[in-house]
Amino acid sequence: MTSKTQMTKAQLIEALTNAENRIVDLEKSVEQMEAEKVHIGAKLLDDEQSNMVSILKARIEELGSNQ
Repeated sequence: MTSKTQMTKAQLIEALTNAENRIVDLEKSVEQMEAEKVHIGAKLLDDEQSNMVSILKARIEELGSNQ
């Protein structure tokens, strides 16, 4: 590829269009990954697991505030 200072206007427009299309594709990928993350994080816990998680979170916060 030639340097950007030596590109024609058409080549610059084409490169910009390609970059914009790539950005759109990446944004779609990010949205899909965020949706999957929410789906994975939505796993339901039973009461015992939920209680254990709450206790551990409280303990971690307690230890963090003591430092």
